[in-house]
Amino acid sequence: MHKPMNPIRPSVPISVWKELYTAAGKFHALRPWETLDDTNLISVREPENSETGFGAVMGSGGTLFGFCLYRGAEGFDIYRRMMEGAIDNEHDDVFTMQNCVKLELTARSDMMNEDLAVIRKLSLSFKGKHAWPEFRSLLPGYAPWFLTESEAHFLTLGLNAACYHVERVNSGEVNESMRDGECLVYTPVDGAKTEFHAQWGPWPVHEPPPAAPPILNLARLNDLRSKRLTPDTPWEADVFYLPSPIFDCERPYYTRLVVVCQESTGFTFHADVSQPETPVPQLLADAICSSIEKHGFIPDTIFVKGADEAAVLMPLAKALGLAIRAQKNLDSIQVLKESMLDNLMRGGPPRRKRK
Repeated sequence: MHKPMNPIRPSVPISVWKELYTAAGKFHALRPWETLDDTNLISVREPENSETGFGAVMGSGGTLFGFCLYRGAEGFDIYRRMMEGAIDNEHDDVFTMQNCVKLELTARSDMMNEDLAVIRKLSLSFKGKHAWPEFRSLLPGYAPWFLTESEAHFLTLGLNAACYHVERVNSGEVNESMRDGECLVYTPVDGAKTEFHAQWGPWPVHEPPPAAPPILNLARLNDLRSKRLTPDTPWEADVFYLPSPIFDCERPYYTRLVVVCQESTGFTFHADVSQPETPVPQLLADAICSSIEKHGFIPDTIFVKGADEAAVLMPLAKALGLAIRAQKNLDSIQVLKESMLDNLMRGGPPRRKRK
């Protein structure tokens, strides 16, 4: 059972903060957004554990300034798909996909007290609208949070590599960090923190693990099969996020809803908040069973968004005598999602449609 708790801010030694703020100060002074944009990834590899980061400079558009260091093959894959337009900003929950650590240069008025406390300890001060460093960690499904010690080390390494690359670009030593299928990877010189070796290497390949099939409760399924259920038209089932964090865990996470709707009317059979670590197929299987139990209807078809989800839910479909198929656009669920987002922005409760 999930035990509620308050979020815990990671402990980072002041010496580690000092190195990170020093790297951020040099990065700001170089104004790299005048030389690079977010298509010029700067790759850096941690020699001790071979963790690789892919850094994008923010600020060429003149609005958001800083540095985003994507973590490993997963982080790179998300970045690449965003750049190629493979991620749909309208239907995909982009704000929950990021796997990175980042520096954002902002105004003092936008800083949180926790950040200002570290700055005061270091006796630092900054001037300007885009001068105050804010550091955050982003993980899929979780809200931005404070850095751990290892994340602070990693972001420091990324910022130092970015500064090193920008200086090389400004001097004419290099003119690119990305080319077809390859990236220029910086590795620290032994014992040095601001000097690097550079070597071209292939883009990383992200191979996400296959979706885990849901654990089915046979007694529950037998009970459903024994009931006199009313046949119904197709349903839609999906899991999506809302940009409102929940703070009952060690690290804040975004509100994730599992929803089952009637396709023709948009009536909501089921809508419930879930923990970020529960696999999507398990959430969908449980929500479908709960919807049938509660309302006494059984559809001929249930549409889900992904082919992988449809495939792993086949045993459930067979047990219930219905079809589960993939459909890219789930219009009824999208209407419900937009209604919830609209009410969230207005500060009101989500509206649920009634049959």
